[in-house]
Amino acid sequence: MILAMLPCALAIAAPAAAVPPLTGVAVPPAAVVPPPAAPPVVGGCAEGDFRWTAVHGGIDMTPKPMTFTSVGSLRDCVGWPGITGGTFTGVHEAWSDCMHPADGPITVHITWSNGAVSTVWGWWPVTMAQPSVGELEIVAGPGAGGRVRITAGYEMMTPEMVMGCLGPGVRTGVGWVRAAMLG
Repeated sequence: MILAMLPCALAIAAPAAAVPPLTGVAVPPAAVVPPPAAPPVVGGCAEGDFRWTAVHGGIDMTPKPMTFTSVGSLRDCVGWPGITGGTFTGVHEAWSDCMHPADGPITVHITWSNGAVSTVWGWWPVTMAQPSVGELEIVAGPGAGGRVRITAGYEMMTPEMVMGCLGPGVRTGVGWVRAAMLG
């Protein structure tokens, strides 16, 4: 539509001799390309919880590189035979301070209810805006070669966390997690 109107606008703004007449010229409608479809969800876990712990020191108002460990559980899992839940451990290397909680690579090992183990890896941003959402690569175990979309809500802004940020640092916290395996 805009392209069809453009020559008319030029004809008004330019001298008549500078714009050739448009008689007999058909202007095709602009091609409408839909956005790419999100990959289908082929399985996932509807519930989970975790605890994170700073390995050395705590998150305070000074930006610094930090290492965090996490332990947690996944429940109400569907999409894979014999898997109904699991437990996980993770290591997150991140640049961190109280205003920018953690932004860096994470590796998570999941032991599923059927005994199989998956490893996921990728960039994990934890921001003040919650929940945190990201996609990680499944690098080993069930689902290897695929991706998983993680949604995690970190408990923030509690009195203990605020006082920790202003004082000796926040060393640990809890949250909830959901996961969707992408096809």
